[in-house]
Amino acid sequence: MFSSKLYKTVFNSLPIKKIAEDLKTINNKETFIYEDDQSTVRSIFAPHWVDNTLKEFVNNNPMIDIVKDILETDVYTHQVHFNYKSANIGGEYAWHSDYTFWQAHDGMPAPNALSLLFLLDDMTLENGPLEVLPGSENFLVEKKTKTWTIKHDANETDGMITENMVSMTGLQRHTVLGEAGDVYVMHANMWHTSGRNTSSKDRNVLFICYNSVDNKTTKTDRPNYITLRDFSPV
Repeated sequence: MFSSKLYKTVFNSLPIKKIAEDLKTINNKETFIYEDDQSTVRSIFAPHWVDNTLKEFVNNNPMIDIVKDILETDVYTHQVHFNYKSANIGGEYAWHSDYTFWQAHDGMPAPNALSLLFLLDDMTLENGPLEVLPGSENFLVEKKTKTWTIKHDANETDGMITENMVSMTGLQRHTVLGEAGDVYVMHANMWHTSGRNTSSKDRNVLFICYNSVDNKTTKTDRPNYITLRDFSPV
């Protein structure tokens, strides 16, 4: 089973990084998630809906053939968002598995999908790097309530993963470090976390989930900018 891998120097990060910054000024704030200060942007969902260059990138980038090879199937785009970890401000993401929420709220039948993080900045020890738990993709976590969430910070509990749960697996944590232009690919059910950005440098990523066309979602609990419903293969 594929777990995760860092692919080096895959794309030119500069045009995508500029789009990420420019989109902070758009009027459609419905798709924005904010940090605790309620002013710093934490995420923007479905940004490819408002930028044609980004739309082309989502539908046609060097990773798509790799994703198809890993999943051994055609794929469609399940979710797209910019995650911003602004210098000195960007908040933490508590331990969780994306698939927990995709299954509970989107009706994704199986974790036959991949999460891709296109690094727009260098990911260092100081700016809140991704931390993963290789092997955890074999452990399913249940979400008990129907209330959907997306921020995945320390205030969330339902469906989230505790430090005790991580320790009980006996698995070794891995900190993902990389450079702008790299892409980190991980299994949809990989447990992961990241700390606050305490550095003077941003740590922003473009997140894309590609899902197997044989694994289409079946629920509409969440808005369509979070759960994309165009199942056309890319």
